[in-house]
Amino acid sequence: MGEGMDKETRTESRDKKRTVIVGISGASGIIYGIRTVKALKELGYKTEVILSKEAKKVAKIECDIDLDSFFKAQDSIIYDEDQIEAPPSSSSHIVETRGMVIVPCSIKTLAEIANGIASNLLSRTALNFLRVRKRLILVIRETPLGTIELQNALKVSKAGGIIMPASPAFYHSPQGVDDLINFVVGKILDLLKISNSLYKHWHTATANHIPCDQTS
Repeated sequence: MGEGMDKETRTESRDKKRTVIVGISGASGIIYGIRTVKALKELGYKTEVILSKEAKKVAKIECDIDLDSFFKAQDSIIYDEDQIEAPPSSSSHIVETRGMVIVPCSIKTLAEIANGIASNLLSRTALNFLRVRKRLILVIRETPLGTIELQNALKVSKAGGIIMPASPAFYHSPQGVDDLINFVVGKILDLLKISNSLYKHWHTATANHIPCDQTS
């Protein structure tokens, strides 16, 4: 019986290490969060998704989709931000996960995390990751950033989080919007230490200037 329980515990531990918690807040750029979850599933990772009320509204405006339905189709475990009793609210639930990314991360969510305000499941879970020194990535999409936002970003960085602006590059010769989205998602996976081929890394990028050729 003891051996069976040990095997079950080891299996659960392996599964958790292939789990990524994805937070989606109400900033523009919902497509980044959608693509991140989709890419993780394709690579064999499980996702637990925390959705804010505002994220659902923005998804309707920007993508004309229902986030709950979409993520159910991706086999994600879904939590609403007001489910403060959900498992990710406890640091014991997240200690063996791969990491957490909030994509996109709104300025409000950044401010709450930077100032230790656990007003909902999204910010509470992020604070848990900082508390136990686990990988936390905030994909900030807002621009420009004022002094207050920069100070909040610095606070999170000093606390151990990673601030990743959603700033696609052009050295990989993107052919369109899809390539720009894949670049950002690929960078997220890089930071989670998950191998991917969503974009051409610098050492494989070709030196053509298609983006410049497309301008008039």
